[in-house]
Amino acid sequence: MNQILAFGKWDCSQIKVDDPGVAPYIITKPTIVTKTGARYAGQKFYKSKIFIVERLMNKLMV
Repeated sequence: MNQILAFGKWDCSQIKVDDPGVAPYIITKPTIVTKTGARYAGQKFYKSKIFIVERLMNKLMV
Protein backbone atom coordinates (compact mmCIF):
# COMPACT_ATOMS: atom_id res chain seq x y z
CA MET A 1 0.00 0.00 0.00
CA ASN A 2 1.97 2.97 -1.30
CA GLN A 3 -0.80 5.55 -1.43
CA ILE A 4 -1.46 8.25 1.13
CA LEU A 5 -5.03 8.40 2.40
CA ALA A 6 -6.67 11.65 3.51
CA PHE A 7 -7.55 11.29 7.21
CA GLY A 8 -6.41 7.67 6.91
CA LYS A 9 -9.62 6.74 5.06
CA TRP A 10 -10.06 8.30 1.62
CA ASP A 11 -8.00 7.95 -1.51
CA CYS A 12 -7.27 11.31 -3.15
CA SER A 13 -6.03 9.97 -6.49
CA GLN A 14 -9.55 9.76 -7.92
CA ILE A 15 -10.51 13.37 -7.18
CA LYS A 16 -11.13 15.36 -10.34
CA VAL A 17 -11.76 19.11 -10.48
CA ASP A 18 -13.88 19.96 -13.52
CA ASP A 19 -14.01 23.74 -13.12
CA PRO A 20 -11.01 25.23 -14.99
CA GLY A 21 -11.26 28.47 -12.99
CA VAL A 22 -10.54 26.87 -9.63
CA ALA A 23 -8.50 23.86 -10.77
CA PRO A 24 -5.11 25.59 -10.29
CA TYR A 25 -6.03 26.47 -6.70
CA ILE A 26 -7.35 23.10 -5.52
CA ILE A 27 -4.39 20.82 -4.97
CA THR A 28 -5.37 17.19 -4.48
CA LYS A 29 -1.87 15.78 -4.03
CA PRO A 30 -1.78 14.58 -0.40
CA THR A 31 1.20 14.91 1.90
CA ILE A 32 2.19 12.88 4.94
CA VAL A 33 2.29 15.88 7.28
CA THR A 34 -0.57 18.19 6.36
CA LYS A 35 0.66 21.11 8.46
CA THR A 36 3.29 23.08 6.54
CA GLY A 37 3.86 25.65 9.27
CA ALA A 38 2.91 28.64 7.09
CA ARG A 39 5.87 28.27 4.77
CA TYR A 40 3.82 30.16 2.20
CA ALA A 41 3.73 33.32 4.34
CA GLY A 42 6.63 35.05 2.60
CA GLN A 43 5.89 34.03 -0.98
CA LYS A 44 3.25 35.46 -3.23
CA PHE A 45 0.58 33.00 -4.43
CA TYR A 46 2.24 30.03 -2.69
CA LYS A 47 -0.94 29.33 -0.74
CA SER A 48 -2.49 27.95 -3.93
CA LYS A 49 0.03 25.08 -3.83
CA ILE A 50 -1.09 23.84 -0.40
CA PHE A 51 -3.16 20.62 -0.16
CA ILE A 52 -6.87 21.49 -0.02
CA VAL A 53 -7.42 19.56 3.24
CA GLU A 54 -4.76 21.63 5.00
CA ARG A 55 -6.38 24.85 3.81
CA LEU A 56 -9.72 23.63 5.16
CA MET A 57 -8.14 22.70 8.49
CA ASN A 58 -6.51 26.13 8.78
CA LYS A 59 -9.86 27.83 8.21
CA LEU A 60 -11.53 25.64 10.85
CA MET A 61 -8.84 26.41 13.45
CA VAL A 62 -9.22 30.19 13.17
